[in-house]
Amino acid sequence: MYRKRHPQANLFKTSNLVPPAKAKRLQASWAEVFRRRALPLIDEDAFASLYCADQGRPNRPVQIVVGVLLLKEMHGLTDAAALEHLEYDLQWHHALELTPEEAHLAQKTLHNFRARLLAHDRGRQAFVAITDGIQQTLGTKVSRQRLDSTHVLSNMAVLTRLGLFCETIRHPLKSLASKHPRLSKRVPARLRRRYLKEDGEATAWQDAPSSAGPRRLSVAARDLYRLHQQLAGTAAEALESYALLQRLLAEQCEVTPEPQRPSEEEDDDGEGGVPVSLKAAEDVGSDSLQSPYDAEATYNARKGKGYAVQIAETCVEAPDETAAEDLSTVNLITHVEVTDACASDEHATMPVLEALAERGQRPDELVADTAYGSGDNALAAERLGTELVSPVKGPPVEVEEEPETVTRADFQVQADLEDPAICPAGHLAREQTPCEGRPHHATLTFEPESCESCDLLSLCPVKRNDETDGYVVTVDLKAINLARRRRAQARGAFRERYRIRAGIEATVSELKRKHGMGALRVRGRWRVELAVYLKALACNVKRMVRALAPAAGAPSPAKG
Repeated sequence: MYRKRHPQANLFKTSNLVPPAKAKRLQASWAEVFRRRALPLIDEDAFASLYCADQGRPNRPVQIVVGVLLLKEMHGLTDAAALEHLEYDLQWHHALELTPEEAHLAQKTLHNFRARLLAHDRGRQAFVAITDGIQQTLGTKVSRQRLDSTHVLSNMAVLTRLGLFCETIRHPLKSLASKHPRLSKRVPARLRRRYLKEDGEATAWQDAPSSAGPRRLSVAARDLYRLHQQLAGTAAEALESYALLQRLLAEQCEVTPEPQRPSEEEDDDGEGGVPVSLKAAEDVGSDSLQSPYDAEATYNARKGKGYAVQIAETCVEAPDETAAEDLSTVNLITHVEVTDACASDEHATMPVLEALAERGQRPDELVADTAYGSGDNALAAERLGTELVSPVKGPPVEVEEEPETVTRADFQVQADLEDPAICPAGHLAREQTPCEGRPHHATLTFEPESCESCDLLSLCPVKRNDETDGYVVTVDLKAINLARRRRAQARGAFRERYRIRAGIEATVSELKRKHGMGALRVRGRWRVELAVYLKALACNVKRMVRALAPAAGAPSPAKG
């Protein structure tokens, strides 16, 4: 049953139970700032729907549970370590406004609360709500932001190809033994013994020397097919492990016209041939199954197995020491999103901008690396009202001091065509219309008097059009955008604007090293997403606490 935390302060709060000198030090620590500024940002009513309204035992106050989760991620702790701090750490008691008697949570409470967050997508909502509250508290400027991605690994073993086959076969064998023992007995004993011992433990058959690896991989492929056929049409088809078996067979193997018979040296000699063979490794897609225990993980040729996390943050630089004290210059993570490791960052640009715009956090300028800065993305971002500051693919261009001709790229045209286009001579277009059936193209019409008296007319691509009584030119808006950005790179003006992007590498390092994002303790897409939201939110809370903490020796809440 949902119950909100009682607002009345307790007489026996921590600062009243310790000597005055210690109470003074406690109130000068990060815990005081967390209590006064971070704790009130946790809106308990936003989580009310996670509980029954009028039945069952009253819940532990949501403010305490969320506060413990934030402190856990700020310190990079396990559940057990966090709960121990909650029991005995005076700073945690003070930060959460708890008396020593109240300072207790069961591990099951944390587990169940996270399960509710997963079921209702409240991890993302909590990140958005509290981050927006921090932004309003500090007055952080969101007009300029930077975007980058990083690779994260869930709590799964990084398997070889042979190991993947063996684990995917072993998984349904274990499930059959516990859920369908009769079906388990129908599996050939020789096949089962290759992957499981008599006591149900895994064998070491997958730990083959390099010389025997390819041969055993062929055996595993045939075993995969045999087990799939053995279980087809039975109750085992309802098992998740059977679906993974089927997926691996489709992704890694191909059916052959003739049965492939094992040789005398192979472990399945005498078990008959099957019409299946292994695909070449290069023919297997990077979105294929990487582990039967984390089916959503994918593969990146450069970074390996796992997930990608898109991270956007504000990037305001304090111009001098005085301005550095301005809270509006405290940079915050504004958006995080888990994506497939195999997906290109190019596909993440617009979803990130659209999500920020929906919250009223859209930047005027987004600084990102080359992968994000395609012509399509730059044009779409410009239509949304954001300038995408990103290097452009391709060889550098040479900028002529006195160009011999005027090109279409010299026309200044807005992507949304709201304001009149401007020609290289500075004349405004009389009319500008999108080209039907030609995306990113527009036709510009200029007054004949302006063009005929222009010194650049002989060099300009405009043509006289008697039907419209003007001079017209068709321009490619994407090409104009790319040309403008290439020229900025060639002239050197771009480098100074792009320099600030490097700062996000420090944020990525902070999330991975101090908050444990590099190697997560969970697996599965939804759990990975929740862990990422909580870690990014904890990082924002920590930055707010540091900015608001008293200057005299306030310790950092994150050590390490």
